[in-house]
Amino acid sequence: MKVILILLTLALAGCTRPGDHPVSANCQWLEGNNRPLNLQIASDRRHLRNDAETAEDVAIRWADQKFHLRPEWGSKHEECLASLLSGVARQHSVAVATVAEYRGARDIFVDAIVILSFGAIYAIAAYLLSGRIRQTFPESEPGFWVMTVVLAFGLGLAGVMTGILWSIVLEGIRLNSGHLSYRMARIPARHYWIQLYAVSVAIFGFAALLRSTHSTKQNSLSAHNNQ
Repeated sequence: MKVILILLTLALAGCTRPGDHPVSANCQWLEGNNRPLNLQIASDRRHLRNDAETAEDVAIRWADQKFHLRPEWGSKHEECLASLLSGVARQHSVAVATVAEYRGARDIFVDAIVILSFGAIYAIAAYLLSGRIRQTFPESEPGFWVMTVVLAFGLGLAGVMTGILWSIVLEGIRLNSGHLSYRMARIPARHYWIQLYAVSVAIFGFAALLRSTHSTKQNSLSAHNNQ
């Protein structure tokens, strides 16, 4: 758990974030690093993804500053974004279409850490709660498994909703931006919520099984010692 939290901290705060980039009044791309990028190299691909992501963040912040809640927000945002993506393309000698494709690319490492960090918290909570349920029912009482099934599906859904909120908050921290806008739809926890729901149910069931097995062993040991 500590390792995941350390990796999460490094992933969220280990580099310059899109929200740190200045917003130009005329939607021109501002960057001092003017060199061609070789997309066969992982570091250059990462640089282009960061630039494309930053350009999109700047376009959203620019549109929010000048056209917030106005009907022309969408068209003005698209115009600004097109200008910024073209600037990135010229800066690094790549095609505009390539830059546009990279702006939607996700950092798999960061996404994995975000999901695993919440998964670890949920697993601990499931283990503790299933322990309380185990203490409520006698070992031979089937009510333990009935309650486990009900809570697995109910808390699994609550866990997914909380996990989505967790991901949105951490995405805002990662980007250093309160202007996520339509980008929230790209967060894996929202995109794959059905799969995450199934995993949440399975985690709770596995935690209950561990608790039940542990309780059975303890009772057997206690009965043996009393003989």
